[in-house]
Amino acid sequence: MSGRFGYRSALYLSALIAIVHGSFFIYMLMHPSRYLAGMATYVIAAVAIFVGLWLSSQVARYAGAAFYLLCAGAAAVPLLSSFKTLTVSVAVLWSIAMGALSLANALILVLSRSFDREYETERKTRPVYKIHLGKALLVLTLVLVVAATLNDM
Repeated sequence: MSGRFGYRSALYLSALIAIVHGSFFIYMLMHPSRYLAGMATYVIAAVAIFVGLWLSSQVARYAGAAFYLLCAGAAAVPLLSSFKTLTVSVAVLWSIAMGALSLANALILVLSRSFDREYETERKTRPVYKIHLGKALLVLTLVLVVAATLNDM
């Protein structure tokens, strides 16, 4: 990747991805379908990755890259089916936006050297409150995972 795409680019793209997912989720609330629960998962994951990148979490970086690659791959299915019938819908537009933004952000998170430099600098100079927020987010995530597991049992 080019040297001009760094930490801020990835952070802004993550915020934009969360906004795109959130706006499509709001659209889905107005037009209910069976995909609403799956869409909520996309929104929660996108917001969690954005917050994790803002807090300079290594887990968020690599989980975000994997999530974004999966999103880009998931966008291919509706796009291929829409090309056969030449229909354009809100879902197809969302898929195009999600796929392009997700692929770009995954490439920045994994391949950009300037991202590596800026991210390490950010991790070393981050304020104390970000460290404490990161630990609180980890504890909250673990509590939610345990609660969801107990709920399923």
